[in-house]
Amino acid sequence: MSKNVIVYARYSTDRQDEQSIETQIERCQATIDQHGWHLVETYQDSAVSGTSYKRRPGIQQLLRRVEHGGIDIVLCLSTDRLSRDVAHSAQIGKKLSYHDVELWTARANARISDIEMNIGAVLSQEMVEQGRYRTREGMRTTVQKGKAAGGIAYGYRVKQAYDERGDRIPGLREIDEAEARIIRWIFEEYAKGRSPKELAIELNSRVPPVPGPRGAKWRDTAIRGHVSRGSGILNNELYIGRVVWNRREYRKNPDTEKRVARPNSRDEWIVTEQPDLRIVSDALWTAVKKRQMEVEQSFSRTTTNRLNRGHRPQYLLSGIDGRARCHPRPRSDAG
Repeated sequence: MSKNVIVYARYSTDRQDEQSIETQIERCQATIDQHGWHLVETYQDSAVSGTSYKRRPGIQQLLRRVEHGGIDIVLCLSTDRLSRDVAHSAQIGKKLSYHDVELWTARANARISDIEMNIGAVLSQEMVEQGRYRTREGMRTTVQKGKAAGGIAYGYRVKQAYDERGDRIPGLREIDEAEARIIRWIFEEYAKGRSPKELAIELNSRVPPVPGPRGAKWRDTAIRGHVSRGSGILNNELYIGRVVWNRREYRKNPDTEKRVARPNSRDEWIVTEQPDLRIVSDALWTAVKKRQMEVEQSFSRTTTNRLNRGHRPQYLLSGIDGRARCHPRPRSDAG
């Protein structure tokens, strides 16, 4: 009796050597033809990590199809296509077992047991963790050498330099003087008392408009940023020739599967001085920091702050006119 099969294929952007979706499907189709099975449906997720689960529409559709019934086998190239996370792999395995659906891989051309699936998930997850560790250590080394470990910040451009073999040296940057003038202007105007919103509006209204970071329109948030996170034009210490790396780490929320930033302690930061990348003077930087503190204090809502007491009512019904409670306004019944 022919068995009903659904195929799953996935490609992840973090691994360049993985076979394409088309190749995976072709391999699975060859296995189906060899056994004389019937292909019911094919599901796929392109450019999605195997450590995700809820954010993969293809795998979610596959599991709903399994719940619908009438499926005998789920076939994929290898178990790591299905999942690279131990917990998710176990969850998928339990669902398949509950609905009496077998898991096969085209690479093994055989049924995969729960134990084999779990072992594969452990190995895949460890491989992912090792890859992340190597990437982060590589970035740490890059920063310590004075090179850019990520994107190029506004005010800089890639520096074209070559080694003795004629190969371009990656990670080097230099000041883009046109953008540097905008940065100095932003610092100077903010120190004089203008708001980030005013500065963004003026930059966007110039003829021609001044392109912002990554060529986008200027936004006040791109200028203001976040002081403690070191984000935004006004808080980027690179403008005073100081590279600060590893301020934050990112963890995936297990419920939403979204990356969440967490601040690292200062002793975990990697700080290097690069005076050749300085755009703003210490005096101007200090003036901006002073004004930021003044702005923060003026909007602070603590119980000891005069502005706060002016905004918060002392009693629950403060602000309600007592006369309105005792003498309701007459209502016209005309019309």
